[in-house]
Amino acid sequence: MKKFLIALAAVATIALTACQGGNNTSTTNNNNQQQDTMKAIPQTDATVLVLVAHPDIKKSVANAALANAASEVKGVQVINIYDYPVTPETYKEAVTRAKAIVYQFPFYWMSAPHLLKQWTDEVFMAFSQVKPESLLKGKRFMVCCTTGSPADAYQHGARNKYTIEEYLRPYEGQANHAEMIWEKPLAVCGQFPDGGQAEREAGCKQYQERLKALVDQTK
Repeated sequence: MKKFLIALAAVATIALTACQGGNNTSTTNNNNQQQDTMKAIPQTDATVLVLVAHPDIKKSVANAALANAASEVKGVQVINIYDYPVTPETYKEAVTRAKAIVYQFPFYWMSAPHLLKQWTDEVFMAFSQVKPESLLKGKRFMVCCTTGSPADAYQHGARNKYTIEEYLRPYEGQANHAEMIWEKPLAVCGQFPDGGQAEREAGCKQYQERLKALVDQTK
């Protein structure tokens, strides 16, 4: 009986070891697959880097239109941060090359989608702390956002109580802290996605004009 129990324990140990080995192999394979599918940011000669933060750009109306409009401007590179790893290494070359950075996002609960906050915490902050000189110092910084409310809702005494510029003040502080040049933000307001076609088209035109101005300023 004793020999039988010892043999049974040995078989169980071998089976457990084999199972763990299989799990480790599976985990390694998954990690390798993730690394293989990670995309590198294309290197261009663009001087304006637009960072789009939209969790589902394929279902977007306003932000997709704005991103397409931005991509048509010579000297502008458009990146959706949901398509790339949020690491300083991923963005270092693109940010170093750029002379202006634009945050583009839908205005969610008076703020941006969460991944842009993560990007700011993990990438922007790392670049602002590079020594002997920040990778961001002296670059221009602009915000372009879309809202689900008309422009007149963002006024003192109106439904949202404050102006868009006041809600975006933390980004101005971010630019100031990183010794960047703050540009007046652009808000494209309208009842998206069910309406607001005129506002959207006007916003795309204004966005392109602002981006062209940034390109000219960074030559």
